[in-house]
Amino acid sequence: MANPEPRRHLTDRDLDVLLAIDRCPLTVLQLLKLSRTFADQPFTSLRSVQDRLQKLRDAGWVRRWPYATASRGSSPDYYKTTLLGFHLLYGESAMPPSKRHFAEVSIANHHHTHSLAEFIVHAITSAHRRGIRIARFYRENTLRLRVGEETFSPDSAFELHTPAGLQLNFLVELDNGTERIRSAKDTESWQRKIRLYDQLQDANYPHRFRVLVVTTRSPDRFRSILSLAAEKTANPRRSLFYGIHLDEFLAEADAVCRPCFHNHHKAPVALVPTSMLGPQPVSSTT
Repeated sequence: MANPEPRRHLTDRDLDVLLAIDRCPLTVLQLLKLSRTFADQPFTSLRSVQDRLQKLRDAGWVRRWPYATASRGSSPDYYKTTLLGFHLLYGESAMPPSKRHFAEVSIANHHHTHSLAEFIVHAITSAHRRGIRIARFYRENTLRLRVGEETFSPDSAFELHTPAGLQLNFLVELDNGTERIRSAKDTESWQRKIRLYDQLQDANYPHRFRVLVVTTRSPDRFRSILSLAAEKTANPRRSLFYGIHLDEFLAEADAVCRPCFHNHHKAPVALVPTSMLGPQPVSSTT
């Protein structure tokens, strides 16, 4: 008689891993960085991440594919949950958010997917350093927004909750330089997005929010988008759009609380100003 298959043990850190890669596809390096925020112990090396992901693959809970990159060296693999892993997190009756949720990312979207994951991981880790909690996270294209007869979806959305109990809401638009900035007719232009987000803010839906414009190609792109926002928004005093280049965001360790973004007035702004964090602990000396 064949020996029964050994029981696979799911740890609290495994659940953190599954939840993380269910938000967005992650590489080993991104997961190592994100593990600093886990409730259980973080990973200590790339090898430890790889070994654990292999066990999750053997259990049928995650899958991996290689990114197609133009950089030198081997392309990193990215990981996604399987249907089995998804049901492990949310229950057998949970419905996947889309038909392609467990499918391989198309090559045309590799740069976008990897860049978005870079932004999300850095935002979460930067917030964690300040005791800021992320909540109500929306995966790419899962938050459907409606203005009149028009619908649209941000690349991501989340809330930040400060230690002082304040809640701030953000919608993320990752710009890869492929969309027109000015076009009244193009359904994929920044002019349309600015109009819709401005109208959405007027309706106060669902709360007051900021739109984060994160460009991946040229820093001039977010400046041009912000200039258009200053021109087209109904209330010029309202600071609705914040812009930054992805490389600048990733280079700032305290990216959530440092004023590394810019609004359409060209003023530096922070996602969460330190004045919103509440009283900070005072270190004592001996």
